[in-house]
Amino acid sequence: MAGYKLLKRLELLIEILQRRPGISKAEIIERLQNDYDISTSERTLERDFKALADEFRIDVSYRKETNGYSLDIENQERVESLLKFIELVHVGEIFKEGLNDFELLKDKIDIEDSSRLKGIGYIRDILLAIKKNRHIHFTHENYWEETEKEYIITPLLLKEYLNRWYVVGLPLGKDEIRTFGIDRIMTFKMGKVSKIKRRDYEQQINQFINVVGLNYTSHHKVEKIVLKVHAKQIKYLASLPLHHSQKIEVSENDDYGMVSYLLIPNYEFKIEILKMNAMVEVLEPKWFREEIIAMLKSSLEVYKK
Repeated sequence: MAGYKLLKRLELLIEILQRRPGISKAEIIERLQNDYDISTSERTLERDFKALADEFRIDVSYRKETNGYSLDIENQERVESLLKFIELVHVGEIFKEGLNDFELLKDKIDIEDSSRLKGIGYIRDILLAIKKNRHIHFTHENYWEETEKEYIITPLLLKEYLNRWYVVGLPLGKDEIRTFGIDRIMTFKMGKVSKIKRRDYEQQINQFINVVGLNYTSHHKVEKIVLKVHAKQIKYLASLPLHHSQKIEVSENDDYGMVSYLLIPNYEFKIEILKMNAMVEVLEPKWFREEIIAMLKSSLEVYKK
């Protein structure tokens, strides 16, 4: 696995390639030096390209006619995953350095409160179970139905969404994978070796690629969603996309731009649209526009009462 210094350099390299697709090697080296005070060479740059490809399956393409380098657009999901991983590594390094003076660290860094989120201690054991292909046994609480139920599953994936962690796995005797919030897991223990092969469920797991969040069963197919978004809001979407399929079209000096997505429009995506309030308007498809209008009207009725 790549070391911390290499990960930091790869992060900056990705940022440069995202901001200036088609940039030359010489310009990349210049940007690293001038903007980040990092000295590097063409040989090191080639090793960094190789590390992106070999360790993280992120390809950097070269066009001879322009003598320029760009990130392969097919890699967007992997790029986002790597950047999220590097973010976690950065936070880990910060806390590692601050262990000798936690009070000083606590006063300098204000991280979103997760102190009441239960189950974090299970992450290591779940990862171990995934690695060793072992069953896990646990009791899971359903907040909505106010019930508790025992499960035996083959864990296949750990997924984080909105600062909460979920284990995705196949319950014993079932054919469909399910998602369980680890904050609702109790009486956890490791089980026997599972006969389930992850490769047999890759198609189901890959459905997460098509959604914001966790729910990919709320709609039967991927849709093209087109939004009209205020230019100021577009800046936020550009810096933190809602989904890897996001495409932005905006002309200079225009008050609004067009933002499109190819995804399953689930509840989580609808909530992200509602968060933008009057800064966004759904244009297509018509049925989805009408659903958002209905949700806005329903919210307004609450205040009329």
